[in-house]
Amino acid sequence: MGQGAIGPPDSDRVSNQEPRQESGSDPTPRGPVRRNLLPYIVVVVVTFFVTWFVLATITGYPVGLGPAPVAKAPSSTSTAGVILAIDNPFDTARNSTADQFAPANFTVPAHTLLEFTIINFDTGLNPVSPLEATVNGTVGDCIYLNSTPTSLGPCVNSVNPGFVAHTFSFENGTYSGFNVPIPSANESMEGGTGTTVTFFAYFNDTGTFYWHCEAPCDPWSMATEGFMQGTMTVVAP
Repeated sequence: MGQGAIGPPDSDRVSNQEPRQESGSDPTPRGPVRRNLLPYIVVVVVTFFVTWFVLATITGYPVGLGPAPVAKAPSSTSTAGVILAIDNPFDTARNSTADQFAPANFTVPAHTLLEFTIINFDTGLNPVSPLEATVNGTVGDCIYLNSTPTSLGPCVNSVNPGFVAHTFSFENGTYSGFNVPIPSANESMEGGTGTTVTFFAYFNDTGTFYWHCEAPCDPWSMATEGFMQGTMTVVAP
Protein backbone atom coordinates (compact mmCIF):
# COMPACT_ATOMS: atom_id res chain seq x y z
CA MET A 1 0.00 0.00 0.00
CA GLY A 2 1.56 3.25 -1.12
CA GLN A 3 2.01 6.38 0.93
CA GLY A 4 -0.52 9.16 0.76
CA ALA A 5 -3.28 10.93 2.62
CA ILE A 6 -5.77 8.58 4.11
CA GLY A 7 -9.39 9.61 3.84
CA PRO A 8 -12.72 8.89 2.25
CA PRO A 9 -13.04 8.62 -1.48
CA ASP A 10 -13.60 11.79 -3.47
CA SER A 11 -17.24 10.94 -4.04
CA ASP A 12 -17.90 10.77 -0.32
CA ARG A 13 -15.98 13.98 0.29
CA VAL A 14 -18.22 15.91 -2.11
CA SER A 15 -21.48 14.50 -0.80
CA ASN A 16 -20.67 15.50 2.77
CA GLN A 17 -20.17 19.19 1.95
CA GLU A 18 -23.11 21.61 2.53
CA PRO A 19 -24.25 23.53 -0.53
CA ARG A 20 -22.78 26.99 -0.85
CA GLN A 21 -24.93 30.10 -1.39
CA GLU A 22 -24.07 32.54 -4.06
CA SER A 23 -22.62 35.86 -2.97
CA GLY A 24 -25.28 38.58 -2.55
CA SER A 25 -28.27 36.25 -2.47
CA ASP A 26 -31.03 36.72 0.11
CA PRO A 27 -32.27 33.49 1.62
CA THR A 28 -35.47 35.18 2.97
CA PRO A 29 -38.41 35.03 0.53
CA ARG A 30 -39.84 38.51 -0.16
CA GLY A 31 -43.24 37.65 -1.58
CA PRO A 32 -44.98 36.82 1.73
CA VAL A 33 -43.62 39.98 3.43
CA ARG A 34 -45.08 42.27 0.79
CA ARG A 35 -48.42 40.50 0.96
CA ASN A 36 -48.49 40.93 4.73
CA LEU A 37 -48.23 44.75 4.39
CA LEU A 38 -51.34 44.98 2.23
CA PRO A 39 -53.89 44.87 5.11
CA TYR A 40 -52.09 47.73 6.87
CA ILE A 41 -52.11 49.87 3.73
CA VAL A 42 -55.85 49.24 3.29
CA VAL A 43 -56.53 50.24 6.91
CA VAL A 44 -54.54 53.48 6.54
CA VAL A 45 -56.35 54.48 3.32
CA VAL A 46 -59.81 53.66 4.71
CA THR A 47 -59.08 55.55 7.95
CA PHE A 48 -57.94 58.60 5.97
CA PHE A 49 -61.11 58.82 3.90
CA VAL A 50 -63.42 58.12 6.84
CA THR A 51 -61.74 60.95 8.78
CA TRP A 52 -62.05 63.23 5.73
CA PHE A 53 -65.80 62.72 5.42
CA VAL A 54 -66.46 62.95 9.17
CA LEU A 55 -64.67 66.31 9.37
CA ALA A 56 -66.43 67.49 6.21
CA THR A 57 -69.79 66.70 7.84
CA ILE A 58 -68.90 68.51 11.06
CA THR A 59 -67.37 71.62 9.49
CA GLY A 60 -69.72 71.91 6.54
CA TYR A 61 -67.06 72.12 3.86
CA PRO A 62 -64.60 69.77 2.17
CA VAL A 63 -61.59 69.18 4.38
CA GLY A 64 -58.43 70.59 2.89
CA LEU A 65 -60.27 72.67 0.32
CA GLY A 66 -61.32 75.50 2.59
CA PRO A 67 -64.82 76.93 3.10
CA ALA A 68 -67.07 77.51 0.12
CA PRO A 69 -66.43 80.97 -1.32
CA VAL A 70 -68.88 83.83 -0.96
CA ALA A 71 -68.25 84.93 -4.50
CA LYS A 72 -66.75 83.65 -7.70
CA ALA A 73 -65.73 85.31 -10.93
CA PRO A 74 -68.40 86.66 -13.29
CA SER A 75 -68.98 84.93 -16.59
CA SER A 76 -71.46 84.70 -19.40
CA THR A 77 -73.25 81.95 -17.46
CA SER A 78 -74.78 84.34 -14.92
CA THR A 79 -78.18 82.96 -14.06
CA ALA A 80 -79.79 85.67 -11.95
CA GLY A 81 -79.88 89.45 -11.82
CA VAL A 82 -80.96 91.90 -9.12
CA ILE A 83 -81.83 95.51 -9.92
CA LEU A 84 -82.20 97.99 -7.07
CA ALA A 85 -83.03 101.67 -7.49
CA ILE A 86 -82.57 104.54 -5.03
CA ASP A 87 -84.97 107.50 -5.11
CA ASN A 88 -86.19 106.50 -8.54
CA PRO A 89 -88.51 109.35 -9.68
CA PHE A 90 -90.10 107.09 -12.26
CA ASP A 91 -91.24 104.53 -9.69
CA THR A 92 -94.38 106.38 -8.57
CA ALA A 93 -95.67 103.35 -6.67
CA ARG A 94 -92.69 103.32 -4.29
CA ASN A 95 -90.99 106.69 -4.58
CA SER A 96 -91.43 109.10 -1.70
CA THR A 97 -89.80 112.21 -0.31
CA ALA A 98 -87.63 109.98 1.95
CA ASP A 99 -84.53 108.13 0.80
CA GLN A 100 -85.55 104.66 -0.31
CA PHE A 101 -84.20 101.50 -1.93
CA ALA A 102 -86.67 99.77 -4.23
CA PRO A 103 -87.12 96.96 -3.67
CA ALA A 104 -85.76 97.01 -0.14
CA ASN A 105 -86.74 93.39 0.54
CA PHE A 106 -85.84 90.85 -2.12
CA THR A 107 -85.04 87.17 -2.65
CA VAL A 108 -82.08 85.56 -4.44
CA PRO A 109 -81.10 81.93 -5.14
CA ALA A 110 -78.21 80.33 -3.28
CA HIS A 111 -75.19 78.84 -5.04
CA THR A 112 -75.90 81.03 -8.05
CA LEU A 113 -73.81 83.74 -9.64
CA LEU A 114 -75.71 87.00 -9.13
CA GLU A 115 -75.32 90.25 -10.99
CA PHE A 116 -76.45 93.26 -8.97
CA THR A 117 -77.26 96.61 -10.55
CA ILE A 118 -77.96 99.59 -8.28
CA ILE A 119 -79.15 102.78 -9.95
CA ASN A 120 -78.86 105.83 -7.74
CA PHE A 121 -80.85 108.96 -8.58
CA ASP A 122 -80.02 110.70 -5.28
CA THR A 123 -77.81 113.77 -5.84
CA GLY A 124 -77.11 114.17 -2.13
CA LEU A 125 -73.64 113.82 -0.60
CA ASN A 126 -73.32 111.84 2.62
CA PRO A 127 -69.58 111.49 3.33
CA VAL A 128 -68.43 108.23 4.92
CA SER A 129 -65.21 106.87 6.40
CA PRO A 130 -62.57 105.35 4.08
CA LEU A 131 -63.60 101.90 5.34
CA GLU A 132 -67.23 102.49 4.35
CA ALA A 133 -66.04 103.76 0.95
CA THR A 134 -64.15 100.50 0.34
CA VAL A 135 -65.76 97.58 -1.49
CA ASN A 136 -65.77 94.27 0.38
CA GLY A 137 -67.36 90.88 -0.27
CA THR A 138 -68.14 91.18 -3.97
CA VAL A 139 -66.34 89.28 -6.71
CA GLY A 140 -62.83 90.71 -6.69
CA ASP A 141 -63.86 93.10 -3.90
CA CYS A 142 -64.71 95.65 -6.57
CA ILE A 143 -67.60 97.36 -8.37
CA TYR A 144 -68.18 98.65 -11.91
CA LEU A 145 -69.37 102.26 -12.22
CA ASN A 146 -71.68 103.58 -14.96
CA SER A 147 -71.16 100.52 -17.12
CA THR A 148 -73.06 99.69 -20.28
CA PRO A 149 -74.64 96.33 -21.16
CA THR A 150 -71.77 95.60 -23.52
CA SER A 151 -68.88 96.91 -21.44
CA LEU A 152 -68.36 96.74 -17.68
CA GLY A 153 -65.34 98.99 -17.74
CA PRO A 154 -62.71 99.00 -14.98
CA CYS A 155 -63.54 97.40 -11.65
CA VAL A 156 -62.72 99.77 -8.76
CA ASN A 157 -62.07 98.76 -5.15
CA SER A 158 -63.17 102.01 -3.52
CA VAL A 159 -64.71 105.40 -4.23
CA ASN A 160 -64.06 108.90 -2.92
CA PRO A 161 -65.44 108.94 0.67
CA GLY A 162 -66.71 112.50 0.14
CA PHE A 163 -68.60 111.54 -3.01
CA VAL A 164 -70.79 108.80 -1.48
CA ALA A 165 -74.58 109.05 -1.22
CA HIS A 166 -75.44 105.62 0.24
CA THR A 167 -74.04 102.14 0.90
CA PHE A 168 -75.43 98.63 0.60
CA SER A 169 -74.00 96.85 3.63
CA PHE A 170 -74.39 93.78 5.85
CA GLU A 171 -73.24 94.46 9.39
CA ASN A 172 -74.21 91.23 11.18
CA GLY A 173 -74.57 87.55 10.40
CA THR A 174 -72.92 85.36 7.79
CA TYR A 175 -72.16 88.20 5.40
CA SER A 176 -70.99 90.68 8.00
CA GLY A 177 -68.56 93.15 6.43
CA PHE A 178 -70.11 92.98 2.95
CA ASN A 179 -70.06 96.59 1.76
CA VAL A 180 -70.81 98.42 -1.49
CA PRO A 181 -70.41 102.23 -1.56
CA ILE A 182 -72.78 104.02 -3.93
CA PRO A 183 -71.57 107.32 -5.40
CA SER A 184 -73.80 110.36 -5.56
CA ALA A 185 -75.66 111.20 -8.76
CA ASN A 186 -74.92 114.92 -8.36
CA GLU A 187 -73.56 115.02 -11.88
CA SER A 188 -76.88 113.70 -13.12
CA MET A 189 -80.03 115.81 -12.74
CA GLU A 190 -82.86 114.42 -10.60
CA GLY A 191 -84.84 112.18 -12.91
CA GLY A 192 -81.83 111.73 -15.18
CA THR A 193 -79.82 108.64 -15.89
CA GLY A 194 -78.46 108.39 -12.36
CA THR A 195 -75.27 106.66 -11.24
CA THR A 196 -75.06 102.92 -11.89
CA VAL A 197 -73.16 100.49 -9.67
CA THR A 198 -72.72 96.92 -10.91
CA PHE A 199 -71.18 94.07 -8.98
CA PHE A 200 -71.19 90.28 -8.89
CA ALA A 201 -71.75 88.11 -5.83
CA TYR A 202 -72.26 84.48 -5.01
CA PHE A 203 -74.10 83.63 -1.75
CA ASN A 204 -74.02 80.12 -0.30
CA ASP A 205 -75.83 80.22 3.04
CA THR A 206 -79.62 80.31 2.97
CA GLY A 207 -81.73 82.43 5.31
CA THR A 208 -82.81 86.03 5.74
CA PHE A 209 -80.09 88.64 6.12
CA TYR A 210 -80.51 92.30 7.02
CA TRP A 211 -78.77 94.99 5.00
CA HIS A 212 -78.71 98.72 5.66
CA CYS A 213 -77.18 101.98 4.49
CA GLU A 214 -74.17 103.13 6.51
CA ALA A 215 -73.99 106.60 4.95
CA PRO A 216 -75.55 109.31 7.16
CA CYS A 217 -78.52 110.03 4.89
CA ASP A 218 -82.17 110.47 5.91
CA PRO A 219 -82.32 109.48 9.64
CA TRP A 220 -85.91 108.25 9.38
CA SER A 221 -85.15 106.12 6.32
CA MET A 222 -82.05 104.66 7.98
CA ALA A 223 -84.19 103.50 10.92
CA THR A 224 -87.12 102.21 8.87
CA GLU A 225 -87.20 98.82 7.15
CA GLY A 226 -88.21 99.12 3.53
CA PHE A 227 -86.32 102.36 2.99
CA MET A 228 -82.61 102.51 3.85
CA GLN A 229 -82.65 99.07 5.41
CA GLY A 230 -84.26 95.82 4.36
CA THR A 231 -83.78 92.08 3.92
CA MET A 232 -82.12 89.77 1.44
CA THR A 233 -83.57 86.25 1.60
CA VAL A 234 -81.37 83.52 0.15
CA VAL A 235 -83.25 80.36 -0.87
CA ALA A 236 -82.20 77.03 -2.31
CA PRO A 237 -82.02 77.22 -6.11
